[in-house]
Amino acid sequence: MRSIVTVLLCWAAWPVLAQVQELTQARVFFDGQLGGAGVAVSLPHAWEAQVPPQVRRVTYRLELPDLNGPELLGVYLPRVCSNAEVYLNGELLGSGGRMSEPVTRNCYFPQLFNLPRALIRPEGNQLTVVVAGFPVQQVSARQRAPGLSAVAVGPMQVLLPRYETQLFWNVTVAQIIASTIGLLGLAMLGLAVVRRQDSYLMYFGLFTLGWALLSVRLFVREVPLDNWTTELLICSSFPPVLACFFLFLMRLVGRRMVWVDRFLWAQALLVPGVLWLVGPERLLPFASGVYNLLALEFVLCAAFFSVVGWRHARREFWLMSGVLVLAFVLVGVEIALQNAWLPLPKIHVIHFAMPIIVGVIGIRLVQLFVEALNQSESANFRLEQRVAEKSGEIERSYAELVELRAHEAARQERSRIASDLHDDLGARLLSIAQSGAGAEVAGMAREALDDMRLSVRGMTGSAALAVDAVADWRAEVVSRLDAAGLGVHWNAEEPDETLVLPARTHVQLTRILREAVSNVIRHSAAASCWVTLALDDNEVRLVVEDDGRGFDAQAVTRQGRAGHGLPNIERRVRKLNGVHAFAHRVGGGTRLDVCVPLDSGNSANMPLHENRADR
Repeated sequence: MRSIVTVLLCWAAWPVLAQVQELTQARVFFDGQLGGAGVAVSLPHAWEAQVPPQVRRVTYRLELPDLNGPELLGVYLPRVCSNAEVYLNGELLGSGGRMSEPVTRNCYFPQLFNLPRALIRPEGNQLTVVVAGFPVQQVSARQRAPGLSAVAVGPMQVLLPRYETQLFWNVTVAQIIASTIGLLGLAMLGLAVVRRQDSYLMYFGLFTLGWALLSVRLFVREVPLDNWTTELLICSSFPPVLACFFLFLMRLVGRRMVWVDRFLWAQALLVPGVLWLVGPERLLPFASGVYNLLALEFVLCAAFFSVVGWRHARREFWLMSGVLVLAFVLVGVEIALQNAWLPLPKIHVIHFAMPIIVGVIGIRLVQLFVEALNQSESANFRLEQRVAEKSGEIERSYAELVELRAHEAARQERSRIASDLHDDLGARLLSIAQSGAGAEVAGMAREALDDMRLSVRGMTGSAALAVDAVADWRAEVVSRLDAAGLGVHWNAEEPDETLVLPARTHVQLTRILREAVSNVIRHSAAASCWVTLALDDNEVRLVVEDDGRGFDAQAVTRQGRAGHGLPNIERRVRKLNGVHAFAHRVGGGTRLDVCVPLDSGNSANMPLHENRADR
């Protein structure tokens, strides 16, 4: 059905299409010398064959056929290099831009001009196309060699789709490709910053970004530089851009040869100097030599990559080899065009295929980056597990050491008390028994009582003063939150100066508070943090709140925890026979509520000075 509709549409449009005339014969005049009959040429016409090297402007005269019908007419020039002015019977129809240095660079832009009916004579109409360009020896690529294509004259409704189609493929697609490749290059450079050890990311990013900048020459027409300087810059840009690609291939297989690096960068510096010394009159042959040298270097680098990749990087060999084969074909086509072994195509082949090459390579590099990132995360997770295990072992060892020291201290204290009771108190009681004086007996009895109390106080010393513990906690919390740029709101009841914390309770509460503050700093994206602490003889209550993004505690419980912070808090609270809860804070954020009972009997198991040292 679709084919039938297409045939009917073509049949209906045939009368209009038949009116388009392709003008392929012209008379040529050099540098505005319109006298005489001129030189008969066929279009498309290249200057290289017939135009003298010193000529910068060529005039083409074409005889127009009879133009009948009411349609709006136009003149279509598929290709003119570098720029053109179009006249009908001596009247200017339009121009593509500047006709003198710096000449507008329209080699990749088609040209379309209206053909006013008022200027058309009944017969003998003459179309004049003045082309401004440069000798082929003064351009660095044959794609910008001067010349004029065949000229089409006919209805604008037919010529306009032709013009827009060619403009899309020559210019719009080139702009899309340059933008896409440029963004890919920036993305690769971003990955290179994250993974600095993978230098191939940096070189590929520089290559793609450089190629995107080189593609600008296809669609930038107004360049504020003369032709010689512009062509010199274009040709000189290829060696450093391709050097990045060569170094990318070598780094991808883990190879770095200092002499190769030095040669490539020295070449990038020498090429513009050599071209400058050669001068504009011999630019094309020397530029072709540069391109041929770069093509040879590409072949050698691709061969080196294939050999090393097959031996040591088999995963990258097959994909990259396919890409390199495609690139090899494209490079061969470009070299053939540059050396005039093939006719110039209507489109720039290598630029249309380049997105396929860099796209495939870019996808593979992203996969390598993700794999490396996953491996790094797995290694970090295993390291965290080992650290957690070692921390648990250290805590257990610490608890055993504390217990041993407490037992040893208690044993020594009991020995000292026994000695004091035996020596001091026994001697004084003996004195009392021998003195027999009432007042003196009372005084000596009070002294004996004081000595006994000192001995008992030394034996029952506290593990940690609550006042000291709260002060230490406040200093640490305020310091860490201030350093992280969060507002801190500390609210703690002043504990009784006589209130003490058992060693185990002190250590575990310190770690719980530290982990909660770490979670606020690392994960909450909060601006402020509130810490509330209340202590009495029976329990310790700790509340940590933030105004961050919050989280779903039930979802975390169902899905499992990827980190260690929450399980650590839960385990420590459970060891202290306490309870804890996570909830949403009023106004947004997260609230952690911990309540731990105090076992005052544990305070007698550790001397006060040892507990402070442990903190």
